[in-house]
Amino acid sequence: MKHSILLGLATVLVLGSCSSTPDKKIIKVEKKVINQKMDPVQADRKLAIEVSGMTCEHACGGSIRMALKETGAVDRVSYDFESGRKTNTAYITFDKSKISADKIVSIIETINDKQFTTGKLSSTDIEGETKSSSPSTTTVTETKTTKINVEVPETNWEMPNIFRFFSHLLS
Repeated sequence: MKHSILLGLATVLVLGSCSSTPDKKIIKVEKKVINQKMDPVQADRKLAIEVSGMTCEHACGGSIRMALKETGAVDRVSYDFESGRKTNTAYITFDKSKISADKIVSIIETINDKQFTTGKLSSTDIEGETKSSSPSTTTVTETKTTKINVEVPETNWEMPNIFRFFSHLLS
């Protein structure tokens, strides 16, 4: 008799402790994208700079290119990249009235938590035929926050109130 009462009590406690209705947790997701066209850059200077720390032309070169183009003073960024080579060369055409070579070096060295280091650099004026070519238009991505609420089910496990259980048996 004692065993069946204890078994019944244990069964009721276990079944009563499981929650059948999951709570929902709201997670906020931010999406940031806005395109803004910038004024064309009149490139009049070309900078060749050695860059160490590049592992690939696509991602590393792309992060350098994006950071420099966001200044609104850089027209083109290209690379003499060879996989496995310790130092690669970046060729940057820019408007010297809007940005200096020192500022370009500073930007490159701060990208990706200071992943890249620079070495020798040389700067030359761009010849007349390159200046007369049509300037390129740069598109810069600015940030605008859009909040999306996502409901995520969360299950809870609660210990039943033993006193309430016994008070129901006594009443």
